[in-house]
Amino acid sequence: MAQCSLCGQAASSPVGEKQGSVFVKCKACSLIRIEPHPTDKELEVFYQNYVYTERVVNPRKKWLRFRLRVWLLRLLAPGRKFLDIGCNVGSMVSAAHAMGCDAVGIDVGPSAIAHAKKLWPDCRFYNETLETFTARGEKFDIVFCTEVIEHVRDLHGFMQALTQVLNPHAILFFTTPDSGHFRVSKTDLISWSELRPTEHLAIFNKANIQQLFKQHGFGSFSFVPMHRANLRFYTRYQSLTK
Repeated sequence: MAQCSLCGQAASSPVGEKQGSVFVKCKACSLIRIEPHPTDKELEVFYQNYVYTERVVNPRKKWLRFRLRVWLLRLLAPGRKFLDIGCNVGSMVSAAHAMGCDAVGIDVGPSAIAHAKKLWPDCRFYNETLETFTARGEKFDIVFCTEVIEHVRDLHGFMQALTQVLNPHAILFFTTPDSGHFRVSKTDLISWSELRPTEHLAIFNKANIQQLFKQHGFGSFSFVPMHRANLRFYTRYQSLTK
């Protein structure tokens, strides 16, 4: 039995099978994960062909709302360096740029980044993982990371890379599906649409997402109440060494 990618424990209970993939729930921390994880090659092929959401249909329709979010984040942040992890077609990066931020977007989907560069030629975009991007040596005050971590296989490796790109007291806005939400069935969890083979490798709840972030130096969590089954919160990087 494989170990939990969050807490390292092996004991788990079955959630169910979907499209040939098995989902299990860690008995120690309640993280839901897929077993076995897809290989690097399988993930590479998947994201080469990934359909990058409804934002590509009308990427400008959320632009004003994104500007309002950037305005709030700038009030909370110590500076104007902005990073969107999993930037998709770049609408949030463009909004941050328009609000006076030095804004950068990264995404593992080559087609999404190609489209972002065409839509927003004045902004910087990189077709890279966060782990690869750290080699550039840039540090940021504001990080926007929505619907990304559920795609990540090495959770602690991702978090370590995240801390490497943060300035002291940086602010993070973060979202991910919420397995503990009242709208998620407790008796038929496998039917939940967020359990997606190959695509979603780890599904969190409110307790274990804080567990992960606290281990890597984050605190002061402010959760936004959500009607849909989604965790949405702000948190500040405090670092593990002061």
